[in-house]
This record gives sequence, structure tokens and C-alpha cells, in this order.
Amino acid sequence: MMKGKWTFFGLVVGLGYLGFPGLVEAQERKIIPLDAHFLPIASGDEDQKYSKIVTVSPEGELVEKTYDLNYALVSAKKSMFEASEPLEPVWEEEKHYASDGTLKYTQFKYRKDNANYTKVFVGDKPVLDLVCDSSLNCEGFFIAPDGEEEAVDRDIFKPGLPDMKAWNEFLGKNLSYPQSARNNRAEGEIWLGLKIDERGELMDSFVVNRASSDPSLVKEVERVLERYAGGFLPARDLQGSPTTAWMYLPIRFRLG
Repeated sequence: MMKGKWTFFGLVVGLGYLGFPGLVEAQERKIIPLDAHFLPIASGDEDQKYSKIVTVSPEGELVEKTYDLNYALVSAKKSMFEASEPLEPVWEEEKHYASDGTLKYTQFKYRKDNANYTKVFVGDKPVLDLVCDSSLNCEGFFIAPDGEEEAVDRDIFKPGLPDMKAWNEFLGKNLSYPQSARNNRAEGEIWLGLKIDERGELMDSFVVNRASSDPSLVKEVERVLERYAGGFLPARDLQGSPTTAWMYLPIRFRLG
């Protein structure tokens, strides 16, 4: 099992696209088209699969509701933020729904005493209780349907890397900064979307922010991914069985 740093992709990329808090004023309503990965796209794009409705309450609570194209509710998320740089949530509640409208599970995330907590419930029954310290080393437990507890050190409902330290060492040895990107002073993060099957094998991949990234950086990330042979950890469903799911990883380029 892995102990290392984890990035909450949905939050980071979502807020990056939304431009919060400047996007919405109190009580203002915005509708954002999303693709199959729940990423914002241009209005009218043929790849649209969902719509997100975003509002901010007078108390400063960010409310995001996501619907499919048949207007069925997919998820409902509430977040509270503190005035900081970078902007970070202090509390989140996210509910996920089945296609028939029934609630599948609820996820809570909050910060307390310099630690980040994640709790997942099916109804009123806890299935995941996880805490990550300031270094984002995590420990907690998963509760199986039969009540048996299993120690975990990551969010098992998402795919992961077997060893984050080994991944960072791999990048350090294999990732190069393209000269053309240096000449253009291009830097930033290239986000990889990786589809991992129930055996932990890579089924598909794409660069999430290709359109807004330097082409030479994208090409370098794709080259390095082809060399990676360290494997992945599959996601698990609410019953604890391995399942196929997408994961998202940032690869950072910074000029010295």
C-alpha cells in the first residue's frame, strides 16, 4: 500500500476552471457544460455529457449540482472556503446519486488541527474513515459490508500509485525539460488522465489540459508515461471489490 502525497484533482482543476471566487457572486447562478470526465468545456461542445449549476450562498457556501443530459441529478456538493492563497476548502459535503435518483453515498472532507479528514457513508453507515497529516501521509480504515475493518493508507475508491516516492524518483530520472519550452519560458502542470482497470493495468490515457499547455511539455509527458513500468493500484467499489476507474496526476514543470 502507498504512503505519499495525494492531490484532490476534482477540487484543484474544478476551481481552476471556475475561477472561484471571482466567477460567482452571492446568489448568482452559473451553468457550466462538462465532458465525460466532469471537466468544463465550451458551451455547445458536442462532447458535453453533464451540466454543473454553481451558486454561492450569502454565507459564502459554494453549491455545485451536476446533472446528466436527461436532467437527472448526478452529484450535489457543498463547500466552505477560507480566505487563503491558494484558496482551500475547510469543509466539503458531496452526495452521489444513482441513475434512478437514489443516494449512493455521501463523502465528507474537512480540515482540523493541520490534518485532512475524509469520511464516506452509505446511508448512515461509515465505509471509509481516513486522515492525512500535513505531509499528506494517510491512515485509516475501510469497513466492508460484513462489518470487517481493513486498515488503509489512501482513498481506496480512487486508483493510485503503489509508491509515490518511487514515482517521484522515476520522474526525476526520466523527465526532461524540453529546450523549446525553456526558450518559450513555458512552465506549469500537465494533467494526465489514466484509466486503470481492476487488475491495476493502464487501459487508456490522455492529457487533460492539452489545449492550454505547451505542446513540447505535453509530448514529454506522453514520452515518459510510455516508459513507466511501476504499475498502479486499482480503485475499489463500496463493497471493497476492485473496479475500473479514472485517476488524474499532475506533472509539474518549473523553471529555476
